Amino acid sequence: MTREEMLQDIAYARTLAEEGRNAPLLGGAYLLFWGVLNSLAFLAHWNVVEDHFSVGNAGYAIVWMSYGTIAGVGMTLLRMRTREKPGLTTLGARAERAVWSGAGLALLAIIAGSIARMIISGDQTAPNAIFGAAFAIYGAALFAVSMMTDQAWLRAFAWLSISVAGTLCLFANESWAYLVAAIGSLLVLAWPGGILLKREPSAIV
Repeated sequence: MTREEMLQDIAYARTLAEEGRNAPLLGGAYLLFWGVLNSLAFLAHWNVVEDHFSVGNAGYAIVWMSYGTIAGVGMTLLRMRTREKPGLTTLGARAERAVWSGAGLALLAIIAGSIARMIISGDQTAPNAIFGAAFAIYGAALFAVSMMTDQAWLRAFAWLSISVAGTLCLFANESWAYLVAAIGSLLVLAWPGGILLKREPSAIV
């Protein structure tokens, strides 16, 4: 930790003490971003499945290549934003970061495996396994963050995410499952993300 970071955290701790509150988490912007982006991508995918865009199978490539591009740019901007936030080295913020980093790696493994199966075996339904597993991972991450940071209210969203995961695993190959995933993304990611964003620390001056 640099001297500048130490001074910033001391100032941050002083501000928290003066305001009489616990250190808030810093992942709200990430959850909000991914919740909205996932929701839009699932909605677009459903429209391609139902052929509402009349673009055929090329629509899948357009949707998910656009998704990847926006995700990359968004994460870069979010990291730049978070670096300017006070409290980045607090135990809660570090625990939150570690849990979601692990969740992201697990999700990448599922995505890579599902897409590889589709390419190798020609099973066009293989990617449908992704979103059920994704919501299960979201639920586990929300539970872990809740327990490690004393944010009990997050558990309701964790249970909701697990419920969505079960539904999506059961009906994975139904086209309307993408609508459930779109709504679920807003409920279990964007909604708590918005709450956390409002609770982020004020700037230290």
